[in-house]
Amino acid sequence: MSDFKINSIATKQGQHGPVIAGVSTVNSTGCMKIPSGPTEFRGGRGRGIIAGGRNHPVTFADIDMIEIGTAGNATDFGDLAQANSASSGGASSTTRAIIAGGYEQPAAAINSRLQYIILSSGGGANDFGDLTEGALTALGMTSNNTRGLLYGGANPDYVSSFSQINLQSLGANLSFGNTFDFIPIRNAAGASNGTRAVFAGGDNADGNVFTIVFVLIASGGSPDRFGDLNDDLSGHDAVDSAVRGCFGGGKAPGVVNTIDFITIATEGNATDFGDLTDQRRNVSGNSNGVRGTFSAGTTGGSGTGNNLNIIDFITIASTGNASDFGDLTNPKRVSATGGSDSHGGLTR
Repeated sequence: MSDFKINSIATKQGQHGPVIAGVSTVNSTGCMKIPSGPTEFRGGRGRGIIAGGRNHPVTFADIDMIEIGTAGNATDFGDLAQANSASSGGASSTTRAIIAGGYEQPAAAINSRLQYIILSSGGGANDFGDLTEGALTALGMTSNNTRGLLYGGANPDYVSSFSQINLQSLGANLSFGNTFDFIPIRNAAGASNGTRAVFAGGDNADGNVFTIVFVLIASGGSPDRFGDLNDDLSGHDAVDSAVRGCFGGGKAPGVVNTIDFITIATEGNATDFGDLTDQRRNVSGNSNGVRGTFSAGTTGGSGTGNNLNIIDFITIASTGNASDFGDLTNPKRVSATGGSDSHGGLTR
């Protein structure tokens, strides 16, 4: 039997290797497995990013990357357009993660910039477009593979806007509806199962809120009431699977280490899941549909240096306390600036 050696087959014209035409068979003691499924799924998924952040008085432009399925320290992925604290993330597809608004240096001014990151490769962020509402920070964000939802925010007054972006294209966001009861809100944490989006907690002019709301991603409109968190949280973040959303950390009004969970498909109040390894707020969540991570955060108030570089992880389908995953490249508060290629909204 002769050897059949191919370096590559790149075109139908066979310009970079032999043409295999007609019915072909393979007789081997081994096996050949032809890749299947969407191209962006091949080569493994499960990558998460954590963008920007602040370790008073330093603000970062760097983007950290983790492989969610395997514990370990974060590695450098690239940079945002400018050093940025309090930008917003959480809306991502199998290929892209979106970063919105935030305080950009050197002027420390709230900006309207939308940036996207190609999750399969390093190299930093690219221009996506601009927020139509103008400069915003502290948006709640989540997505399925096509549509990203942007909920509330502040500049510095709270807003009641609820908008959408097409993750597969470039451009500005478009109106989706209004926040729950038209109440201006910031810092709500978003989770998705691909059909429904939920937004939990946050704060408004009257203080922190317990409320969880939900909306169908495929149809525009204002959200309906889902239930309540166990605490009135702000500065927390979410991780999700196709079944559950989990909300970790935050302040209520003191800094907490608690994790709540809900079943996204059914309304009701949140249930206790367990605890993070430390009390902290301004954390950033990522998930691969099985495991969720909560990165960084601060144990103190604004303008302090009590920032952490720790990454915790949980198994979303079970309950229990978080375990150590590894460390970020710098201690910082990051305020929900994550994004992954395999979160709960992408599993359907």
